[in-house]
Amino acid sequence: MKSVPLLLCCLLIAACASAPKYDETWTWDSPVFDEDAALGQAGLLSLQKDTLYTSIWTLGGGAFQRRQEYHLREQHELWARRQVELGKMTVEEARTRIQDYVPSRDH
Repeated sequence: MKSVPLLLCCLLIAACASAPKYDETWTWDSPVFDEDAALGQAGLLSLQKDTLYTSIWTLGGGAFQRRQEYHLREQHELWARRQVELGKMTVEEARTRIQDYVPSRDH
């Protein structure tokens, strides 16, 4: 029985250690939208299951995946708006990018 908490602790450490690195230098002014950086800045690294904020009962139903996709769409829209503000993209191009954006499934 004492080995169960130890095993869980080891699994938690392994999950944190195996989390992918993301580009901490990425900013909203960058000319390319970086999904890993957006997730990382939000604390939603792709290989970690966010069990503190997502119920274990809903993980199997894809709630974590839907939450990541929603967050990425929201961040992509903010990034596109920032590109328009900086004059790096036209309004029409930003609208097209926002409408056509599909978060990648490997996150």
